Amino acid sequence: MTHALFWPAFLTTVGGAASAPDAFDIDPADLEQIVDVFVDPYRWPVFSLPLARPCRLHVIMRNAEDDSGVDYVLDPGTGDASIPLAAMEGHFRGPAFSWPEVVAAARQPDPDHTPAERLLLLVPACADSSRPHEAVDLVAEALAAVGARSDVRQVSEELLNSRRYWTPCRWEYVDDVLVGLGPHTYRRHGGYLSPEQLHLIAAILQPASSAAHR
Repeated sequence: MTHALFWPAFLTTVGGAASAPDAFDIDPADLEQIVDVFVDPYRWPVFSLPLARPCRLHVIMRNAEDDSGVDYVLDPGTGDASIPLAAMEGHFRGPAFSWPEVVAAARQPDPDHTPAERLLLLVPACADSSRPHEAVDLVAEALAAVGARSDVRQVSEELLNSRRYWTPCRWEYVDDVLVGLGPHTYRRHGGYLSPEQLHLIAAILQPASSAAHR
């Protein structure tokens, strides 16, 4: 992530922001060297963020032959199986997060990544029909913090409004746990994940104020 081309490459390929290279004053052709690393079938890049201990969120470039994609996966850190949150591919699953969860997770303590970096890693897997207007400003500020030089609001809009995989999703509490109402999300009530897994995800990601006042 310290590579000068990382953010324009990630935000374009994973986030779907076509104007990201221009915002970082990068020629799109120059991104080929790092995109080749992203899609290397012999060395899958993984970007990890600590969450509430001992959990970690992994963003995995899954480069299996005939089964490539980008996975957002929660590692409970307890020895139990990892929990899928989103799969960005032809047969996509997601979104993974509501907007308040992205903001809260971005602000969790991290010795290696800034809140801006955490936010930008999470935004591609977020879709929330109740997202506030100021979300564009917050993402634009994060873009500037990681080196974008121009058109940060345009890139922010592209990241937040990408329709490559899903449309905005409603998030509501069902049986005292936050779930997505979109048909393709793993975090759907009565879907792929168990009630225990849904509760664990929500407890790790959601803002404390939301848990206290829902």
